Amino acid sequence: MHSRPARASFRDVARSTVRLGSGGRPTTGQLALTLAWLGGMFWTTSVRTGEWDAPDTRLLVSIVGAWAPLLLRTYRPVLALLGTLVAESMILIFLTVPDPIAQMHSGMGAYQPAPLATTLAVATLASRVPRRVGWTAGLVGGTWLAVIGVTMNTGDTLLTDLLVFYLVVTAAAAGVWRTGRRERALRIEAENAERTQTAVLDERLRIARELHDALAHNLTLVNAQAGVARYLLRTDVDAAERALGDIAQHTGRAIDELRATIGLLRRRDDQEAREADDDPNRSLRPVPGLAALDELVAGLASAGAHVSVSESGTPVPLAQHVDLAAYRIVQESLTNATKHAPGQRVELTIAWTAAGVRLRITNPTDPERAPGPGTRHGLIGMRERAGTAGGAFRAGPTASGDFEVVATLPAARRPVDA
Repeated sequence: MHSRPARASFRDVARSTVRLGSGGRPTTGQLALTLAWLGGMFWTTSVRTGEWDAPDTRLLVSIVGAWAPLLLRTYRPVLALLGTLVAESMILIFLTVPDPIAQMHSGMGAYQPAPLATTLAVATLASRVPRRVGWTAGLVGGTWLAVIGVTMNTGDTLLTDLLVFYLVVTAAAAGVWRTGRRERALRIEAENAERTQTAVLDERLRIARELHDALAHNLTLVNAQAGVARYLLRTDVDAAERALGDIAQHTGRAIDELRATIGLLRRRDDQEAREADDDPNRSLRPVPGLAALDELVAGLASAGAHVSVSESGTPVPLAQHVDLAAYRIVQESLTNATKHAPGQRVELTIAWTAAGVRLRITNPTDPERAPGPGTRHGLIGMRERAGTAGGAFRAGPTASGDFEVVATLPAARRPVDA
């Protein structure tokens, strides 16, 4: 059996409608406007004939009665609007418009204090609800008062009836305009928050790649050297001691690079970053580049890797992020070759041109040896680095059975002479 979805009762619908646009306690400015509105209603009613004529008791009660619902406009704007519509409808029905005023064709003066309370109530509601609801409230409220005016009076007040409708709808337009501004501000704020979140995620991914490249390389070397040291302890104690020293060197380098990368997370803003850059006591390692390849190759050699380096062409300047990308691509490629093809010779070719640098890392694969475990995240990271630097990247087996990594990175742009 399928149960029917529960339908909202009339009481629930009415309750949700009454709470539409509800707010809290009025601010000082809102309360001041509400009180000033009472003074404005009293003043405009007193001068509706063109001369000062203080309202009598009956008209004074009508002014206060029409204004009183406005005290709820910040708490329950729908109730406030309904209250003003009822009160001003009573004014239009039971208060007779004096003939001299009606014949003046002086616009809204014939119906004072109506529709001033309704205009403020409509503006308040329209500024707190969706724009379609605000327009509906203004059109319905203005039409309601205009129809009552036309019904209860002669054709002499037709201009006044039209002006009543116009004033209420204009008040709704003002409220809708405020709603539009608020929605635009919220949309811009949401877009800024989304861009900030995207930037944060991008930065986290970049830092994750830095950690992966730095730690994976150094820990791979440490693992290889630990195996060498364990073997040499039985045959050559001096060589084992040197291998253990290399382990300490590589672990220290890994700690330094880890500290440098984690330091990026601790910077709160650009000012703090500049202060950190200017601090002479700062112990962070400089950003590596292709100039540090000799140290990189030497570290691999100490772990038993066979790396041959050939370089051609004249080096050209690289932007810092491009230089870092080049270093990380070479580092990751050599680390992968050492991990997945231990004992094989790795060839690193660096070709410089005026347009930039081309890096090619190749190593033979042993068809009888099972490939080492891997997630291919390293290749993905290298491809992203090359793409971010404005270059190209490809990796895969060659026709001769080798595995190669090729990255082409652009040179730094030269400044244009003015």
